[in-house]
Amino acid sequence: MLSEIVKKESSPNSGFQGFLKGIPSSNGIAIAQVEVYEQEYHYQYDYEIPENEIENEMLRLKNAIAHLNFDYNEVLNKSKNLSIVVAQIIETYQLILNDEYILNNIFDRIKNRYTAESAVIKEFDAQKALFKKTKDEIIKERIVDLENVKLRILSTLHLRVPDYSTSKDKIIVMSNLTPTDLVKFKEAGAIGFITEIGGIASHVSILARSFGMPAVIGVREASKILQNNQTIIIDGFTGLIVYNPSQSILNKYQNKINEIEEHKKRLGDLANIKTHTIDDVKIKLLANIDSLEDLKSVLVTGSDGIGLARTETFLSGLSRIPDEETQYNWYSEIANVMYPKEVTIRCFDIGSDKFSIGIPIKENNPALGLRGIRYLLFNKLVFKNQLRALLRASIHKNIKIMLPMISDLIELKDAIAVLDECKKELDSKDIPYDNNIKIGIMIETPAAVIISESLAKECDFFSIGSNDLTQYTLAADRTNELVTDAYNSFHPAVLKMICMTIKSAKKAFIPVSICGELASHSAATQFLIGMGIDELSVPAPVLLELKNIIFKINYQDSVELVKELMKLNSTYEILQCLEN
Repeated sequence: MLSEIVKKESSPNSGFQGFLKGIPSSNGIAIAQVEVYEQEYHYQYDYEIPENEIENEMLRLKNAIAHLNFDYNEVLNKSKNLSIVVAQIIETYQLILNDEYILNNIFDRIKNRYTAESAVIKEFDAQKALFKKTKDEIIKERIVDLENVKLRILSTLHLRVPDYSTSKDKIIVMSNLTPTDLVKFKEAGAIGFITEIGGIASHVSILARSFGMPAVIGVREASKILQNNQTIIIDGFTGLIVYNPSQSILNKYQNKINEIEEHKKRLGDLANIKTHTIDDVKIKLLANIDSLEDLKSVLVTGSDGIGLARTETFLSGLSRIPDEETQYNWYSEIANVMYPKEVTIRCFDIGSDKFSIGIPIKENNPALGLRGIRYLLFNKLVFKNQLRALLRASIHKNIKIMLPMISDLIELKDAIAVLDECKKELDSKDIPYDNNIKIGIMIETPAAVIISESLAKECDFFSIGSNDLTQYTLAADRTNELVTDAYNSFHPAVLKMICMTIKSAKKAFIPVSICGELASHSAATQFLIGMGIDELSVPAPVLLELKNIIFKINYQDSVELVKELMKLNSTYEILQCLEN
């Protein structure tokens, strides 16, 4: 009847290079030897004890709980120097540990002649069974927390815990890691970890991100495959693990580590500071992505999330639109890597100068043709496959869906109706998703701007696409070199369109972002903030430079600047004003 954690011994057959894949839980890369712990359980589940041993079992449990409370308090005291997240997590564990209802049930089971171990296991498993009945994935992930407290009680009953002292400069591999384990491993000098179970929303994952420790979770049988003292590479950006790496692989990853460190040195502490103006007006700085590869550069910038994932660019090189499962894998990876930060994924903006497969005829003027939401409603099967994939990937509640090229209220309502159909289809198969997923729209046409007040009542957020808004407002094709001079986002008509959109969003109390080229133009930053933009979504390479600009901006001065700009009648006057 033991719950034992033992260090795994090295295997003589551990010299071949191999790869494992898990869920990237905390970004970063580490190269080190591993310390593998196997959690072994030896107990008789329904073992009954003589009546004269009941008191002793109850005393054993009381002592274990007292010891564990002491252990948690010790971590709480140390957490002041580590992270506020630690305190929040440990306090949650203490609430579970000292829950009167659970404790009374455990003591009642002991009175019915179960050992302390059996009583703990039976009660916690009963509580977990209740949690499993919910459709809320966040609540379901709390099952892991219950399991962690259960394991900690069992190991404390036998005073069997990992030997933290030998973990300096090691990557820890365990089936399941508790927050207290993680804190103590970190204190001892561990630099990363791998688990076989757990979720990206679990306390251990959140804690690893707050510590900046590379972590990969959900690696099946990792503690059996990986051997103690093996050299491994853990890539917290992609979830890849390489064991017994070749010299060329080692060199490749060492170069990546050097690049990350150099990048961090150049940026200093800027990436970890929330963006705000001089007078403390908070601004969200988000990143645009065109591929899964872009996520790596986003993570090191300290972005507040993904403001625009252009899914049509994911189709580059493909001769078809991929199926629902392929798309689900894409969107899940984005959501998992960025969790708990929000990601806004735009539905396929197919047509015009973008990917155009599936359009039945050659269009003479594709920019004014079957593109964006028109294409999606025309090809409802494509639309539904994408929406179902997005819904399925939304279980951690950090995905937002954005609809492209909305220019009519009916288009928005029809799109929401298709989304509702997809929800019902998933409900019929008992597939979980975020039922309250936020739906937003791109404001890219003068029509959308003019009816923006009505549109704002039917959606959760706006994102202004300044590139297309400029194109359609000025009737100047942004891909046509002959009208380059006519295409200018600083035109007073474009700025007034943006201002009108922001006012409609504010009136409806929904957030509004801007994600075109104008968003990353340093000359535009001040007046966009003065107009009331809540979020700027820009390419990752310019994000930190933009943050540095915002730190030097005074919001009230920006409001006054906008008043002056709205009086001007030409692009030239506006640019002159901004230069001054």
